Amino acid sequence: MSTTTEAAGALGRLGRTRVRVSPGVGGARCRVRTSVTGTDPTVPTVRPVLTHHDARSARLSLVPEGALLLAGDRIELDVTVDPGASLEIVEPGGTVAYDMRGQDASWHVDVRVAAGAALTWAGEPFVVAAGADVARRTGGRFSEGARLAVRETLVLGRAHEPPGRVSLRTDVRSDVRRVLAEDLALDASTAPSLLGPARVMESVLLVLPEPLAGGPDEDRFDLAAPGAILWRRLAAAAHEASTATAWQHARSAVLEAPLPGEER
Repeated sequence: MSTTTEAAGALGRLGRTRVRVSPGVGGARCRVRTSVTGTDPTVPTVRPVLTHHDARSARLSLVPEGALLLAGDRIELDVTVDPGASLEIVEPGGTVAYDMRGQDASWHVDVRVAAGAALTWAGEPFVVAAGADVARRTGGRFSEGARLAVRETLVLGRAHEPPGRVSLRTDVRSDVRRVLAEDLALDASTAPSLLGPARVMESVLLVLPEPLAGGPDEDRFDLAAPGAILWRRLAAAAHEASTATAWQHARSAVLEAPLPGEER
């Protein structure tokens, strides 16, 4: 969820994916517009595959085309959900940032959720292998009445290897205030002081128009904006860092709430 400059793309192989969902008109299915572009035919990209859609909602699977993430790769994912629409994004598998041998790569996500719209994004593990150097940016903008749930899992290093280097920057805000701002630089030298013995960090961010009724208390941080919650767990292994219960509550809070003008 953040914007990459054209200059950044010029320094590497840029693959850009755009998605926009709008509600249907007159009983028609919702409109799902997608585009996938690359700076050359060899650039790896992420292709959105539509698995379901009706008058108000759609479900997409983000499928990588080509090996990801390699030195010089610049991946951009740009998602917009228009007023009254709902989008569910899933990933069929995790992503590995491989040894880049002194070079780097980037993975940037930019999300915009309009008033009365809903988005869930079930991210799979993002593994930063030894020798990788990645800038991962997550940015989001949402309007009043929007609903948003995002799960992210960071894994520092594959099994029995030290972590690579990753710069994590998160900036999520509404029309009137910032909800979450983070900037973490993690590598083999900084991770122990920031995360202790943990090599896996899993997070679930939930943004609602009103405070959540219920939901797990463990690993929960209520943010300054009403209705905004961050669940985060650190662990030495992925199965120990699971926030499955929090994710189920967050996903249900977003997808099971009626959209404006919809009765359930």
